[in-house]
Formats: sequence, structure tokens, C-alpha cells
Amino acid sequence: GIVRLSSRDAVEKAGSEVVAADRRFLSEEVVANGVVAYDERRIAQLSARVPGAIWRVERHLGDVVQRGELLLFVDSQAVGAMKAAFLNALVSYETRQTQLAILEEVRGVVMGRQLREAAAALREARNQLTNAEQALVNLGFDVSAAEYEPLDDETRARRIRTLGLPGHVVDSVGAERITSNLLPLVAPFDGVVVGREAVVGEVVAPAQPIIDVANVSSMLVILDVAKEHAGKVATGQPVRFKPDGSERQYETTVSWINTEVNPTTRTLQVRAEVVGNGTAGIADGGLRANTFGRGRIEVAHRAAALTVPVRSLQWDGGRWIVFVPAGEAAFAARVVEPGLRDGEYVEIVEHDVAEPPLREVVGTGSHVLKSQLVLDRLEAGTP
Repeated sequence: GIVRLSSRDAVEKAGSEVVAADRRFLSEEVVANGVVAYDERRIAQLSARVPGAIWRVERHLGDVVQRGELLLFVDSQAVGAMKAAFLNALVSYETRQTQLAILEEVRGVVMGRQLREAAAALREARNQLTNAEQALVNLGFDVSAAEYEPLDDETRARRIRTLGLPGHVVDSVGAERITSNLLPLVAPFDGVVVGREAVVGEVVAPAQPIIDVANVSSMLVILDVAKEHAGKVATGQPVRFKPDGSERQYETTVSWINTEVNPTTRTLQVRAEVVGNGTAGIADGGLRANTFGRGRIEVAHRAAALTVPVRSLQWDGGRWIVFVPAGEAAFAARVVEPGLRDGEYVEIVEHDVAEPPLREVVGTGSHVLKSQLVLDRLEAGTP
């Protein structure tokens, strides 16, 4: 395992340079291509639950909206019919309630069957009122039968007609002229309008996407990790993502790992959530959906690893070796076990306490020494 050169001049001609084996922070990274996407938990495709036509659009593509802010209105006859059914159910309930109260007052002169029928009719009317109320609530209206009971018929009709409409909309049309068919669509959370298929007068069907709202303050980075590195990736590992064409780098952690490999690309999908992308995200110069980039996942690190340059490490056919000085013009081949690799440096794992500490190794020119070592073995007839 000893390589002896003829002189110091021969060492210089071979280009053998001795460098120190230092301790340094070392990390191993898995590099993967990726793309930015909206967080599925923070994007909503809004649609009307009843058929109708777009009556008015309040917010447009790119607008920043707050939770509960009005986006548009749908003019639907079904909404007007539900409002009328609610008022009719309320009147029917009050009528049944009055009838039962009258029968209760003359309990002694009426048959018990009449009382039971009146009580059953009251319960039925109450159920119909609850169903009518719930139908409006399901559309997003804030309505309660208890709030309408003390009101007279004219006040009830005026209030139900403008239910869910802001004052400026009512004032722009007139309280007496505005239709009771209007269904407002509101933003479910703070975000940005990222898609709009709404044109005034356009007929829309139930569940047809009309407007998209996304909270871009949190975006997803989706990385495609090669299958040979899949076993190294785990949730919580640090991730650094750099979008194409940008000098900015985003730091986050692995939040989700797919349970299967993509059957077409044979890659493993890994997701990382980037929080704090800005209130408006795009307007703040943050991450944009569908942007490509490259991510680096730190799968392992050492705080104080014993390292040598990668060029010092040589494979002699059955083991990894490095060359250490062993005299004026001599070098000894020392068997080592490499660990993490990070750029130009590789970790040397120390197990044998009997070995002297590794302090210096040959850097540049180590391949020349390996070639000489192999040649010496061939001449000596040793494997």
C-alpha cells in the first residue's frame, strides 16, 4: 500500500498536492425539478346553486378581496320562489298557531280530536317553515323566522326582497324596483380573483364555475423526486426552491410525500408549503402558480464532519482509498469509508480507533498515485 516516487521532483511532476483533512458542516441534498401550484385548501371555484343569469359583477380578475366581500349577483327565479315560499310558510305557521290558541280557549266545548288535529297541523306548518328557512340558508342567506315574526306583511316583503344585498346596490336601483330574485356570491376567504367566467347577462347553470378565488399567501411547491432518491426523503426536511428566471430563493420544509410513484414519469411527488407569500402574492412579487423551478431537499447533514476533497477519494477496484504522506517521496494508501457528499467535499466516516487521526491527504494528483499503486501490484503479481 506504499507508493514511492524517485524524488521530490518526481512528486512535483506528478502534481501531487497535500491538503488538510478538515472538519466542516456538510449536508446531502436531493435536487428535483418542481412547479408552483395553488394550495387546494385555499382555492375555491364559486358557482350558483340555482339556475339564473349574471345580473351584476362587483369584482374582476386580479382584484384583492376580503372574506364575505360581494363578488357578483345572479338573477334567479328560483330564489324569488324560495323567498315567497318562506313568507307563505311563516303566514301558514302563524295561522295554525292562532287556530290552536282559539281551540285551547274553548277546550271544554270542542272535541279532543279537533285539538289533536290542530296541534298536528301546527307541527306540520312549523316543519314547512323550517324547511323554507333552511332552503334560503343553504343559498348563503342570513335569515331567521324569529326575526320576521314581529313584522307586518309589508315590512316582511320589503326586507325579504333586499335580503343579502348591500345598501349601495339597493340605492343604485331603488328599494321598490329591485327584484327579489338576486342571489349574491361572496368570497369565502381573503384572497385574489384568479379566474372569472362571468359576463353580465350570461345564463349560468347550477354548479357551473363562475369565479375563482385563491388565497395566494400560501402556495405549494410540487417536486418530482427521482425514484432512486425516494427512500431518502421524509416530511419535515428543509427545502430550498428557486423559480426559473428569479434570483429569489424560498425556504420551507417537506409537508407531504405521495404514497405512490408516478406510473408515467417514475418519479415521487413531494410537496412543500411556502407560507408568507404576501397578502396579494402576485402583486407583492411572490410565487406565481404554474412557475417552474428547481428544489433542493436536505436529506442529511453533519455539524462537524471530517472531510476531504472529492478528488482525494479513489476506487482501487474493491475499496475506497486516500493517500497520506509516508515520507519524503512516499505515500501510503489508506482504506476509508466515504459518507455524505456535498459539492467538492466528501465525508470520511471513522470507525477504527486504532488508526491514527486523518490529518493530511493528497488532493490533486491522487489519481496518479492510484495508477502507480495498481502498476506496482501488477508487477509484483498481487491482486
